[in-house]
Amino acid sequence: MRRTAVTLVAAAGLIAGPVGQAAAAGSWTEEPVPTSPDSGMLTSAGSAAGESWAFGFISETSPDATSAVYRKGEQGWQQVPIENIGELVDGAVLAPDDIWTIGIPTKTKPGGVAHWDGQGWTRVDLAGPPGAPPQALALKAFAPDDVWTVGGAGRGIAQHWDGQAWTDVPVPDLAEHDYEAWKLMDVDGVASDDLWSVGYSDWPTGNRTIALHWDGSAWTEMPVPDANEDPAVREVLDNVLALAPNDVWVGGYSSVQGDEVPFTAHWDGQAWKVFDLGGTGTITQLLQVGDQVQLFGVVGSDASFRRGWDGTGWQELPAPPAVRVHGATVQDDGTVLGVGNGPGEGTAFEPYTATYRE
Repeated sequence: MRRTAVTLVAAAGLIAGPVGQAAAAGSWTEEPVPTSPDSGMLTSAGSAAGESWAFGFISETSPDATSAVYRKGEQGWQQVPIENIGELVDGAVLAPDDIWTIGIPTKTKPGGVAHWDGQGWTRVDLAGPPGAPPQALALKAFAPDDVWTVGGAGRGIAQHWDGQAWTDVPVPDLAEHDYEAWKLMDVDGVASDDLWSVGYSDWPTGNRTIALHWDGSAWTEMPVPDANEDPAVREVLDNVLALAPNDVWVGGYSSVQGDEVPFTAHWDGQAWKVFDLGGTGTITQLLQVGDQVQLFGVVGSDASFRRGWDGTGWQELPAPPAVRVHGATVQDDGTVLGVGNGPGEGTAFEPYTATYRE
């Protein structure tokens, strides 16, 4: 599934944790992308074989949007034309000629999945009954004939691409959740028989988290302990990073008195351990950078935060200033690419990309 100095310091103060790493050697360099008179936002990014891609949308009016894809080459960022399939919310880059992206519905577009073969985009619809297509929200690609997507269609869905077509991979029907209103928000894994997906279901008393594991034969629920002990507090999982069978991170938030409080949880192969980040904000990306797990998040309308796991806790790291980072990826040279949106003219916002170098 998409992002100051003064603003950065204020935002960092909202998140509990040591600040000693804030002065780490390194800096963010903004890399301008083509803009338009309309607002725009980038939601996700991917990189492979020396090319980086960013996915998002341009919005002419608040309830509608146009799909937008950008590719970075030797000449910088260039927009790549794509059929409008709505707001692009995720992308998977296997190679310069093997790229996937998904769009969610807008007022005039139904959403969908599209594939880039190096020459152009082809829409590849998910499996489902005519007139009621499932909605994809996240992608994980292992190979040209091994791509996964998760999302919702009133209830959660998972589908697999075998190189020819999408096939539904049934998820469990768990009685303790309201499975008339739930969805899966993210998917990741180390192999096609070791996948994790997270999301949430709607309860009358508030949303509850869902975490599922795929072992190659079936999905099994792996319940994550509540970050907040109050059962009436709404909780959501919307990020997952799977590094090994005994090393899985999930990220989400609790809604407490109108504020969103971010938290993470770690699976060690036996049990979950929950880490409350404190303050307010939401996590937008979990990723591995070298040998460190990092996360990005957003606070308010114009600030981001970034953290790195040191083995015992989440430490503050520099985040791009005065912008919202919605997605990030590690480029081939080891640098981190963050994408999102920054302020434009008036009330508009503009697509934003920046690279972090040590």
